[in-house]
Amino acid sequence: MTDSRELLAVREVAHAFLRADHPSEVQQFALDRVTPLLGAQFSLVMQLGSDGELLRPVAQHEWPAPYRAWIGALRVRVGDGPSGLAVAERRMVEVPDLLSDPELEPWYDVARELGFRSILAAPLETADGPIGAVAFYFADARRVTDEQRTLVRLVADQLAAVTDKARRADALRRANAALADANAELEGQANEWASREHTRARHERMLVDALVRLSQPDDVRDAQSRLRAIDTLSAHSAALLNIPDASTPVRGDDVDPREPVREAVAVWRARAPMIPIQLDEPTVLLPTMVTDRALLRQALELALGLGVCGACSSDGKVRVEIRLGRGFLSLTVGWRGVDVLEPVSTKSAGGAYRPEPQLPPDPLRILQVRSAALDWEPGSPYATVKQAVAVIDLPLVRALVSRLGGDLRLEMEAGPDAGEQEIRLVFPVAATHD
Repeated sequence: MTDSRELLAVREVAHAFLRADHPSEVQQFALDRVTPLLGAQFSLVMQLGSDGELLRPVAQHEWPAPYRAWIGALRVRVGDGPSGLAVAERRMVEVPDLLSDPELEPWYDVARELGFRSILAAPLETADGPIGAVAFYFADARRVTDEQRTLVRLVADQLAAVTDKARRADALRRANAALADANAELEGQANEWASREHTRARHERMLVDALVRLSQPDDVRDAQSRLRAIDTLSAHSAALLNIPDASTPVRGDDVDPREPVREAVAVWRARAPMIPIQLDEPTVLLPTMVTDRALLRQALELALGLGVCGACSSDGKVRVEIRLGRGFLSLTVGWRGVDVLEPVSTKSAGGAYRPEPQLPPDPLRILQVRSAALDWEPGSPYATVKQAVAVIDLPLVRALVSRLGGDLRLEMEAGPDAGEQEIRLVFPVAATHD
């Protein structure tokens, strides 16, 4: 399997996502396109039932002919076999040689009967949890490559997104039908839901447009570098999907805010030693933040990554500041060099404009990451930096900061002489010091 064929498959599946009217269209197209590319004998998409315990097939590619008649009756319990384990543990499951794995002995007869020896299964995950699995079956014992794992993970993400999108659209239709008899409170909840759906749809379009942009057939950049950027995009998109919702309590760690800031700075100084990063800490004693340390560091590292990307020029530099105000603490990343932020536009990567629903004005929607700022030229010294940053990173930072009870503020003209762009994370803190 060549890298260019992988990129072409990514592009085709992304286009199928945009064109499809029903999840089954994307499911079947993805299996038909990707199964031969992986060298698999056959493949299967399974959907989790409403009981949350049993998986049932909804699409297949080249399932052995003698057994297709009963495939509709097939059921796999969550936790059983590679597909059930992928859903139960929410991770990709690889079985290089099923017949040599004693833990899978109950599946030996099935494997011999259907004619497969190894399996690669990935869960289909949404913000509400796993909704199914996609599995590829190989006739011989084999180990998959990193590129194949990336391709399968991207396919699983797209299949989950299109299924979740259809479910949410159906649920939204039912909610709208109920509005005729609903009271004012229910109508307000529906408006809030519609706003969230609008934001989620924009993130989905952002992801698909980025995938299309990175998989253009006439792109002169090498396929390996573009696959690394696609892998970053996929991982950060999954992180956005899996942020704990409001019903999940946030860990209450006692955190010195200097520590996660220093750790994020150290990460990017190691990744981009050619970019100067200035850290400005106050000399006064700072109050301890009661927050989730891991989520805070993740938000800081992503914000700093956008700043480092913006400083990818001969005179670029990054400024990181910690400031204490009356009842709040601000963590600021400012940069000079390349504009990373731009006003939100409805223009897609393909050049067509999509109509945006009319929603109340919201300052958090004013700016977005400029896709061109993440591009790199072949041989550029900044290529590895830009491959570690994704267009979805700003929505991810925004969601993390919001989940931690903070506020995200963006500036296109900031700094001492108004020549910088700036991302500021603001959190409430107690007035007393430790």
